[in-house]
Amino acid sequence: MSSNANHQKQSQNQQQQQESPYYHPEHDPTFDLSWDYGYDSTELRVAPPTTVTPVVYSGESPIITAQPNRQIDDGLNLRIIPETPIRSINSPFLTPFNPRSGLDFMYGLASLFIEQTYELNELLSAVSSDNRYTVRGPSNEAIYGASETSVPSDRCWGSLRPFQLSLVDRNHQEVLLFKKNLGCGLFCCFCKNQFLEIWATPGHLIGCIQQDYGLTSREIILMNGDLNTMFRIPIPLVDAIRMPKETHFRVMDRDLRTQKGTITRAWNVGSSSYTNNIYFAEPELDVELKALYLGAAFLLEYIYFQSKCC
Repeated sequence: MSSNANHQKQSQNQQQQQESPYYHPEHDPTFDLSWDYGYDSTELRVAPPTTVTPVVYSGESPIITAQPNRQIDDGLNLRIIPETPIRSINSPFLTPFNPRSGLDFMYGLASLFIEQTYELNELLSAVSSDNRYTVRGPSNEAIYGASETSVPSDRCWGSLRPFQLSLVDRNHQEVLLFKKNLGCGLFCCFCKNQFLEIWATPGHLIGCIQQDYGLTSREIILMNGDLNTMFRIPIPLVDAIRMPKETHFRVMDRDLRTQKGTITRAWNVGSSSYTNNIYFAEPELDVELKALYLGAAFLLEYIYFQSKCC
């Protein structure tokens, strides 16, 4: 009975409110919500909750190659592939995201080319000055720059002079330091002379290059930091006395059985000068062993192709 009474009382209040002069229909709190949220007179329609399991990836950073697409049956379809590093053309073991410096520039290279830079005063006069070199890769890109430092009074010894040759990379950092002693020339035919040390910065001895004399031949010995023989370059006695301007040297193993590389000196038409070319039989050779090839090429250049006075 109480509920019927309340219902009648509400109907009377609503009728009195409508008969009041201050009543306006637009103030009625009843609204039509059929325009919003898919509402109609019977139910409120909302989007069903998603049941797609979130994608969790552990390990390397994923790369999303396609935009997410909603499908009726499968939900979100994401195609994720693992990240693959972008390799450099000249150095397949490195990526552009890893800064390259020092000996790393020689990783994977099958050849190196040493080109000497001549100065004007050296071309116009007989005065010998400090040598400058550029070491290039297979694509003719400059990898290192080499600069000689010697005392002016020692240059009268010509190619036998002692010097220091600093090798600098693209970041202007010293990579190798070649130190050569004062050679004895052909007057001491049976002693070991023309010795070149190869130092890595700072203070790490990579190896030594030594000229050795024999009865019927000459030899260039390539040794590691422990002074163990790694490679040999045999030179016939006829060539050692009068070396042709264009020649090639075979880099052999310690037993002189297998050829491990070649060092040639040939005329370069593009630069109008002679270049020393280093070819590795194994491009994946350790970079410290490649540094021995580089030191041997510099020593051969000074012994046989630089100006001599004795």
